[in-house]
Amino acid sequence: MAENEVKNNQKVWYLFWALIIVGALVATQQASLPKGLRIEWRRVAMDGHRAGAKPITATNLSESLGTFTDSTYVTPSGVCFPLASEVGKTASQMKEAQATLAPLKVVIGHSARVMTNDRDNPDLPLGNLFADALRDYGSRYFKVPMDFAITNFGGIRVPMPQGEVTLDDISSMLPFKNYLCYVKIKGENLTKLLEQLSGTQSFQAISGATVRVKAHKLESALVGGKPIDPQRIYNVTTIDFLLDGGDNLRIGALAEDVKLSHVLLMDVMLDYVKGCEARGVLVDARADGRVIMED
Repeated sequence: MAENEVKNNQKVWYLFWALIIVGALVATQQASLPKGLRIEWRRVAMDGHRAGAKPITATNLSESLGTFTDSTYVTPSGVCFPLASEVGKTASQMKEAQATLAPLKVVIGHSARVMTNDRDNPDLPLGNLFADALRDYGSRYFKVPMDFAITNFGGIRVPMPQGEVTLDDISSMLPFKNYLCYVKIKGENLTKLLEQLSGTQSFQAISGATVRVKAHKLESALVGGKPIDPQRIYNVTTIDFLLDGGDNLRIGALAEDVKLSHVLLMDVMLDYVKGCEARGVLVDARADGRVIMED
């Protein structure tokens, strides 16, 4: 016992001295810093203001990334760097990667304007566009007129750009594997879904309905311009993510029947954008009062 006690006491002393040494090192390091030094983070916009670089598309490699000679890299703003420098090496790697990325840079359509995503505003052009495209595609795919569609704002990760729309834009907007599905929902359960959405901070993107919410409670709802019939079966298209817990929704539990597909939401939007381009029209959408939320 005495020998064990000695060993234990030695361990305690070792730990004690180790703490003293670490504390002294920290104090010495802090003392070496200039007095009053403050470290702050600030956000810098990725707008090309340092070198003139811009997002690379299918047709603007030289304008966006710059030019190269045998020994020099020249930024779009005219600053020169040796190719052997870190800047030159990085730019060269970006240039070499473009051959692999080329299929993603193919222009598939054109957008009338920038459309952003904001979960706190349920009546946004981008959310409305996605929900309308989902309802239209669901009607064609399942060969049943869809009364209602719902998708989640969280699945839309980047804005729709103005002008050229590439495959990369759409795949970046919708990077998740969310699949199209068709559910049959009784009117009384559709009302329950809308009531649940009314109690949240973000209503989610919908199509086919006009909803008014006051103080986070459903005040009125029309589907197809008519009040919801509690006993009627409504055809609803959505994504599998929302069937069983995604964004705290369990649409599957409210459904009379569920049909899944292997169609990604990204494929739905690709179909929509390419369809607009084939018809010679711009991708566009607007806020239209389909969801009004009052305090």
